[in-house]
Order: sequence, then structure tokens, then C-alpha cells
Amino acid sequence: MNLKEYERVLEELEDLREEARSTPILVEGRRDVQALERLGVSAEFFCACNGRPLYEVCEEISSAHRRVILLLDLDSAGIAIARKVKHFLSQMGVQVVERHRFTLLRKLDTHQVEHLATRVERVKRELFRW
Repeated sequence: MNLKEYERVLEELEDLREEARSTPILVEGRRDVQALERLGVSAEFFCACNGRPLYEVCEEISSAHRRVILLLDLDSAGIAIARKVKHFLSQMGVQVVERHRFTLLRKLDTHQVEHLATRVERVKRELFRW
């Protein structure tokens, strides 16, 4: 990754931080929350894999919010959960925002949200090792 691409990642992270001030984030688990917090993202987090049925998690989101940021992994499990979540939430009238999910995970060459903070730190070390 070059400096220009790294700067775009930082801009995307800043956009996520800003949007998360007013929009909750749905992740798979607590490690995802920890990684995002390490990146300075402060938000109301909901976990899809917390032992409760996914439909109940979606109902909880829809009872208080009209938008949610979806930050699920891009592996097969994350894709399957995202498909179900989008279906449930759209039926409940909740807008699902996925832009950050695709942009950050792809630019940082990872499939898992829990690796985002480590990847950002590694890229920073590689670019600024002098």
C-alpha cells in the first residue's frame, strides 16, 4: 500500500467515526468492537453473534434506529449473516449502510473486521519506518 492509499483509508476511517456518532454499528462479535474502538470508533454497537436469535437483534435495532452501519466480515459466515440481516432490517424499515464494510476491508486486504486495527498499524509501520 502506498501513502496515497493509506491516506484514503484514514479518510474512510474518519468518515466512519463521524457517521458512527449518530448511527449504530452492527458487528459479529466483541473482538470486532474492540478493533473498532482501537481505531477510535465510538458508537452504539450491536453484536450479531451474541447468542440471541438474529431476528431479535434486528428488532432491537429497529425499535430505536432507522439506519445502521453493517460491519460484518467478508468471509462466508459474514456474508450469510449480512444477507439475513439486510432482509430482516429492510422489512423493518431500517436503512443498512455497507459502504465502510466494503471499502475498509478491501483496501486493508482483510476479510475480518477484528483485523482492521492490526492492519492499519502494520501499514503505518511499513510506510513510516524511518
